[in-house]
Amino acid sequence: MDSMDSTGKNKIGESKARNYVLLVAFIVGLCLGIIVSERAYIQRVPHTGQPRRNLVLSQDDAVAKAPKEETESEKQAKADAAPPRSDLEALLRRVAPSREVLVAVSNRNLLWDGMLGTFGNGLKDAGVTNHVIFALDKQTDEWCHQNGLNSHIMDVEAFKAQTGTGDNHAVSAMKFGIIKYFVELGWSVMLSDVDVAVLQNPFEHLYRDSDVEGMTDGFDERTAYGSIEGYEDKSMGWSRYAQYYRHFNFNSGLFYLRANERTLHLLDRLSKRLSKETYWDQTAYNEEIFFLSHGNYKSPQVSVRVLDIDMFMNSKRLFKDVRYRPQKPPKPVMVHVNYHPDKHARMKAVFNYYKHGDLHALDPFPGGSEQGT
Repeated sequence: MDSMDSTGKNKIGESKARNYVLLVAFIVGLCLGIIVSERAYIQRVPHTGQPRRNLVLSQDDAVAKAPKEETESEKQAKADAAPPRSDLEALLRRVAPSREVLVAVSNRNLLWDGMLGTFGNGLKDAGVTNHVIFALDKQTDEWCHQNGLNSHIMDVEAFKAQTGTGDNHAVSAMKFGIIKYFVELGWSVMLSDVDVAVLQNPFEHLYRDSDVEGMTDGFDERTAYGSIEGYEDKSMGWSRYAQYYRHFNFNSGLFYLRANERTLHLLDRLSKRLSKETYWDQTAYNEEIFFLSHGNYKSPQVSVRVLDIDMFMNSKRLFKDVRYRPQKPPKPVMVHVNYHPDKHARMKAVFNYYKHGDLHALDPFPGGSEQGT
């Protein structure tokens, strides 16, 4: 019995030892197989000198591998590094590196009574160095250079469609095509007529949240900022009442345009339209901005903001209202003498009133265009 047990134990021990040896051999063989397979794979993959990566990229790896989109500042830096495309761009890079510029269009007619000089002095005193006077003739261009104003001259012709509308209206109709040159180059533009008294730097008083920021011809909050009005048609019985929205037009002689595709499209449409139609440029300007898309007609769909009526003030607001108030609003940024014919005289009075503190400078002028108003 003891002999049998001894033999059995020996056989069991031999079996365990054999199984252990086989297990070790299997593990060693498996490891050798992995090593050989890996070496064979490495020989088939070209060596790049870089650590090997998994063939399937993680999400983070995919993002890292994807080409990065240029930021606006990177695009701007690249554009600034390129040679200027024209004399106008070379001038703008020098005088308006922030890519915002005040543009005024002028011809020699405005030199005769000194209005361009009064306007230019306002620009200088307010620190508006990023300005360009777009000169329509050599005499105006030379005068600007002699008097310290940035000027650019270019051959442009008045639209034949505006023949007979008067010199001022003909020049005004050209301005949309003129400032299109600036927007195409990537500069946002504040367009100003020359009958504007510049009292502060307008670029310090913009919101820049809309495509167009425009001065209004409205002279109070309702006419400037808008109101809901009622309409009655008694023949309709219980549905006799309806409502509509109303505000005064934007003035086409003082507005700010951000440089983008929508404003460029707006300027292109206005320029083409006024080259073919005998039309007041301000009416066309407002129709293109405010008429709703309908049917086959699609508006330029620019976003708009009306400028504060006490900061960017028209002359009706000043001469019929503000000057009579016991508590006057703060000094405006710009005053546009758009409602009155004696423009230069009123411009100089505005400077005397706000800049030099002459509280009686506005007294000689009626509120309207006629004495006693």
